[in-house]
Amino acid sequence: MNFTKIKLSFLLVTWLATAQSATDPKTIDLGFAPDFIDFSPDDKYMVAENENQYLVWNVASETKVLEGKYTFKIGRFINTINIPTGSGYFLFGNEEVFITVDYERNKTTMKAFGLTDGTPLWESDQLDMGVTLAETIISAHAGGVIDMEMNAHRFDEAKIANNFFTKDRFLDRLINYIPEKNAIALNGKNGLQLVDIRNGEIRWTQEDFKGGIGELLFDGATDRLYAITVPATDGALDQLTTTPAVIALDANTGELLWNVEYTGKFIPGYASLIGTTLILPYLELMLIDTKTGAERDGDVKGRLAAARNVTKGLGGLMALDQAMGGSFGSTDNSNSKYNRLIPRQLHFDRDGKLYYFTMFNDKGQWGTGGKKGLLTIDIHQDKIETEKYDVLGNQWTVMQDMMVDGVFYVKARGNLNRTIIKAIDATSGAELFETNKAKNSADVAKAFNPFIVANDRIVDVVSQGVYVLDAKTGEEISYTTTKNMGVGTVKYSHLYSGGVLLFGTKGVGVMNLDGTVIASAPAKNVKGFTTTSDGEIWLLESKKFIRLDARKGETLETQALKQADYFAFSPSGKILARCEGTDIRLYQ
Repeated sequence: MNFTKIKLSFLLVTWLATAQSATDPKTIDLGFAPDFIDFSPDDKYMVAENENQYLVWNVASETKVLEGKYTFKIGRFINTINIPTGSGYFLFGNEEVFITVDYERNKTTMKAFGLTDGTPLWESDQLDMGVTLAETIISAHAGGVIDMEMNAHRFDEAKIANNFFTKDRFLDRLINYIPEKNAIALNGKNGLQLVDIRNGEIRWTQEDFKGGIGELLFDGATDRLYAITVPATDGALDQLTTTPAVIALDANTGELLWNVEYTGKFIPGYASLIGTTLILPYLELMLIDTKTGAERDGDVKGRLAAARNVTKGLGGLMALDQAMGGSFGSTDNSNSKYNRLIPRQLHFDRDGKLYYFTMFNDKGQWGTGGKKGLLTIDIHQDKIETEKYDVLGNQWTVMQDMMVDGVFYVKARGNLNRTIIKAIDATSGAELFETNKAKNSADVAKAFNPFIVANDRIVDVVSQGVYVLDAKTGEEISYTTTKNMGVGTVKYSHLYSGGVLLFGTKGVGVMNLDGTVIASAPAKNVKGFTTTSDGEIWLLESKKFIRLDARKGETLETQALKQADYFAFSPSGKILARCEGTDIRLYQ
């Protein structure tokens, strides 16, 4: 998980000594009181900062790497507030480079330092990131994302794997990191630019690039970049005149190879690159031949031809309504009759075959109507191999789907907001089972009610309880009400090696994968959590710190917190930082 900040004033040595093998803490005098304490994904570096300055500390060698001041106030994007100026940083662990960024609407200054000794590497004021794009791109990335109602954010897998980090959401969306090239791609003053992280060299500039980058995919096999663009701003003119497109570029020269328009609203994380096929599911499924940029002329295109005229018209209406401040087709409105336009997740097997849950009409025509079903598509041959189009009827709204060990699971909400889970054999399309309608599922059904599949179990979270089901048969193993857990309405669940953590309105519960509640603790405002290799769970609430033994179900410690100091975990939970005034104590 990511770092988190908590105020407290008590000694941590006692519980650290019992929670893990802790050394004597290292005390660092920052010379300023930090507002934020961040750690790199590999735990090697700590960054302390307030709105005016920063300090980078090497945790491994216990040495200060560098410190400096920001030009503007720290720029951490808050909700939907547009902040036209700000300062922040990028930490690139693999390249051992730290970059500060001072940005405003018409100018961006970047300074790079080596993380080995803090030596300045390069500086540039020629890299206009296009801060005016920020609202649009941040909004695009927020679309379709479920509000987990938790402040305990974790690193995503890409950042952990590539060991880079920024806390500033402007920077995170406006700069695209390409670790294979040791470079970042951004909108420069003269167009799209690829900049070497290590020396600041502008490798190329593509002046014909228009619009903002919603997502950038790198194809190592062909050495190409695929930029999925979004309109330049949220303004009415851009929404109506800017056509979203996918642009293919030579990653070494920046040469624009081709571009192809797509229909629908961009949502990150849905585009997939399989071999020489780029799959886009933003409104209806689209398969693009990456060699030519043309849509593949096969089963998918042919079967969707009847629906294309309707959905393209809907796409234009959605843009018009959005430009005028409406919410037509919004993924935030689960009662909207247009919620069928929410893209479905893409699931692939090892051979690159796509398992895609979509809609059909009464005659089995794909892309129209209210019936839902499963398709198996051979991406390499552009051929639909199997289809099962009557899995769910008009009264069901799909909420989540998942494929595990050759079984496709789909959760849906009915007219009375009762939910079910259906399981389908992904190879044959045969229906394996359908669960009974979940009890008390209405309250949370419109917001966040995930199920988890692990160890041949389905753990299905509803508003007032948790079902544990047999993943092979759908038979109920257990049902536990949140009343019996003492956690209130469940808002968020987290799978860990020992079971499931359930975060509710009144507390946090620990459940194993057989449905047995091991432990629970009252905690109304959890700010952060971590699990240890010793089977403990640490919870940081706004007014207390809690240690739970997840194996024995015991509460090992509860400490009341006072509003005096700051507290932070590293991503792994192995390093703990306590800040009192200008001093930070590191425990590990």
